[in-house]
Amino acid sequence: MKKLVILIALTGLFACQQQKNEISRLGMVRDSLAAVTSEKDQAIMDFLSSFNEIQENLDSIKALEKMITVASQQPGELQGDRKQKILEDIALLNQLIQKNKELNSSLQRRLNSANSKVGELQGMVTEFERMVSNLNNQVEQKNIEISQLTQSVERLNLDVSLLSTQVQEVTRTVEEKSRIIDDQTVAMNKVFYAMGTVRELTDNDVLEKSGGVLGVGRTLKIRRDFNREYFTATDMRGFTYLPLMAKKAKIISVHPSESFRISGEKTADTLFINNPQEFWKASKYLLIVID
Repeated sequence: MKKLVILIALTGLFACQQQKNEISRLGMVRDSLAAVTSEKDQAIMDFLSSFNEIQENLDSIKALEKMITVASQQPGELQGDRKQKILEDIALLNQLIQKNKELNSSLQRRLNSANSKVGELQGMVTEFERMVSNLNNQVEQKNIEISQLTQSVERLNLDVSLLSTQVQEVTRTVEEKSRIIDDQTVAMNKVFYAMGTVRELTDNDVLEKSGGVLGVGRTLKIRRDFNREYFTATDMRGFTYLPLMAKKAKIISVHPSESFRISGEKTADTLFINNPQEFWKASKYLLIVID
């Protein structure tokens, strides 16, 4: 009887120990499953966070592309603040593209790690790999678009530079022609005048006497090779009168009588030119003898 009691007691103790071992094993399984679930949840959160950041970068890239395209297509020369802003936006686009590449590489490494460590994540890893591949394709497409956009801006700069050079050449040509026209206009309107007594004009090789007999009846006229340095140059467009302030005045050069008049009743006060074009038609040199 005593042996039976001991046997029953030992059996109970053994069963109790087995139960404790099973409880411990189940606890370890539970902890393992919890760890797997936690790792899975954390992986999902990390992946989604990276995807969101990449997508935000792609949205920013699209917005910047539109801004650059609009700015580069605006009329007028691409220079100053507008040109600098486009270059800064392109630099920012390149930074976003590079950042997305780095994020995609990081995602790929984490997916590979998750695939090798956690068998339960196989389906999720496969889906994420597909999404990453799609993002990579988008990034590469953006790379191509940015390259094309950069080339377009560079071509636009070359076109603007060429146009600017052409405009400068046209401007120089117009300015040169304008200068030539101005010089020709000044030359066309340039006239000369001189006045003085018979002695002054003769001594300065401007005036000579001709004709007559024995000094009688001789006339005054401009020398054939007269001294042009003695004359004063002026512009006929603004030369409408000449103060004489003499007792008498006689115009030796040839000018239509109706194109001028000399004021003063008993003296010669002022020569007024009524019609400059007509007055200077026959001669660009005005010579007046005064007493």
